[in-house]
Amino acid sequence: MNIQSVRIKNFRTLKDVTIPFDTVTTFIGPNGAGKSTVLRALDWYFNGKAGSLTEKDCSFGATGEDIEVQVTFADLTEKDRDALGKYAPDGVATFTAWKRRSPDGSDVLSANAKGFPDFNAIKAASGATAKKDLYADLRRSRSDLNLPAANTGAAVEQAMTTWEASHTDQLVDAPEALQTNFFGFNSGGKMSGLFDFVLVTADLRASEESLDGKSSIIGRILERSVDRAAADDEIAKIVEESRAKQQHVYEEKFKAQLEAITTQLNTVVTSYSPGRAVTVSPAEVELKAPRTTFEVTVLDGTTETAVERQGHGFQRTLLISALQLLAQSGAASTEGVICLAIEEPELFQHPIQAQTFAKVLRSLAEDASKRIQVTYATHSPYFLEARHFDQVRRLTRSTGEMPVVAVHLATVGDVKAKLDGVVSADTVDRQLDGIVANQLAVALFAHRAFLVEGTTESSVFYGIGDKTSLGSLEAAGISIVPVGGKASIPLTHAILTSIGIPVYALFDADGGFEARAKAKGKDPSKIDDERKGHIAANRAALKYFGRPEEDFPSTVIADQVAIFEDHLEPFLSANWAEWITACKNVEAAAGISLAKNQLAYRTATLKAEGAVPEMLTRILAKVKGN
Repeated sequence: MNIQSVRIKNFRTLKDVTIPFDTVTTFIGPNGAGKSTVLRALDWYFNGKAGSLTEKDCSFGATGEDIEVQVTFADLTEKDRDALGKYAPDGVATFTAWKRRSPDGSDVLSANAKGFPDFNAIKAASGATAKKDLYADLRRSRSDLNLPAANTGAAVEQAMTTWEASHTDQLVDAPEALQTNFFGFNSGGKMSGLFDFVLVTADLRASEESLDGKSSIIGRILERSVDRAAADDEIAKIVEESRAKQQHVYEEKFKAQLEAITTQLNTVVTSYSPGRAVTVSPAEVELKAPRTTFEVTVLDGTTETAVERQGHGFQRTLLISALQLLAQSGAASTEGVICLAIEEPELFQHPIQAQTFAKVLRSLAEDASKRIQVTYATHSPYFLEARHFDQVRRLTRSTGEMPVVAVHLATVGDVKAKLDGVVSADTVDRQLDGIVANQLAVALFAHRAFLVEGTTESSVFYGIGDKTSLGSLEAAGISIVPVGGKASIPLTHAILTSIGIPVYALFDADGGFEARAKAKGKDPSKIDDERKGHIAANRAALKYFGRPEEDFPSTVIADQVAIFEDHLEPFLSANWAEWITACKNVEAAAGISLAKNQLAYRTATLKAEGAVPEMLTRILAKVKGN
């Protein structure tokens, strides 16, 4: 089984959010948006001990409400169904369980904390006959429910359970009298061995996790990978032999002395209490075989040192290595699914190590035989694969007295629907592996995105921002994304807006392409092909943004998009002569041609004198949302 979706209510910053999960689920968003809170809510659900939450964990002082985490599991195996019994009947694809903390501080894990209101009277009825009659009445009065026939009390219960499992969106809180506790995940009950949730927090200490204990990562690896039973049996035999030998020594050395003491003592005792006697003898030796334990040390050159004496980077590397091994050892065992939840997996990691770790964990998660699910809360593009944008969950938080956390996500289907009639579904699939994978990783972390065709535009607009204050656009969370051509703008725009990122776009109509082509002596057939390409791309972009379709549109600044009649460089030549001069000065200083060089264009823009053309400042104002 795998986590399909999670609903969290009244837990810290999360008042009420529902989040779909995937093979790899990546949480991104600004600090304080609730990324880590999602992982900690799940840790409480799976591993939290009774009383581990307090009133301070309630959202914004809502101490009179339950804290609730609802998890729906999918991909149930036969082993899962056998263990879950009536909670996962045949024909139902999912299983849902709720964990609640009540205002009185008590915790309850229940597989039927929710129910369909029309079933309440049937469930509360005493006796199979009453249940069957009430169920039959409901079938007649609510034909829209499509309830199956049921001729026994047990069949009625099964039918209701099956229907509720398939219609969780119609369930409400069940009356307390109808709820039954569901044995916990870590209490040896129904879920034991089916699903293991392992949280690696940002402040987790490798020195603690490398101890051989039941809850540590190393301890879990050893439990899954090392059979201690054979060694423990042999040690138990040695201990028993030692106990017997020790008892023999006591008998041999103390027997005569203790017999004399016994005789002398009884002479006195019988004078006070006739008919009674005492015996002094060696006590039974109590020796208990110790559990086999292991320890982890670090060999640094020829010196063996403790884990806690290593630097943060190495300690985090050790944690990551152990986590990877835990996943692999779990796959080889008879255990169920392991969900690896990692807060800031990039912490203290060299970029190459971070990239490697991300790739390894994804390969483990995508191998069905490994039975591994992975989730991150990250600020690093290394753990965000734009090709899998549909697995990204972007969290944002509103301002005010009662901030609301929103979860944004986009499916491939959503994006294709937005592009219907503009970009074919096949083209979307092809572009995802090229343009998207190369351009979007950083943009997905932005507060606002500005889509442009190439690096010339991005360099110039970043340079204009630098004229106000160096790095001002980056500091404002604005990412300028060169997408490689106007044909790619609709797809990129659709992905980013679907995931909740405000986006502004700029593209070139290339109205002057023919004059330039002729000046270069291009073949007329080539020019004709180029014209067709520009017309098709222009019309597609205009259609996507809801503007009148034209072959070569004029310059415009609209709410969602701006268009250059030709392209940026001719515009700058005509409207900002000082920029051309600055470019020539930068080239002269470098001693080489710097045409289309990003750094040169950004530097030249920063150094260019004169006023920035009004159109460019108006475009930047739109980008900033002004």
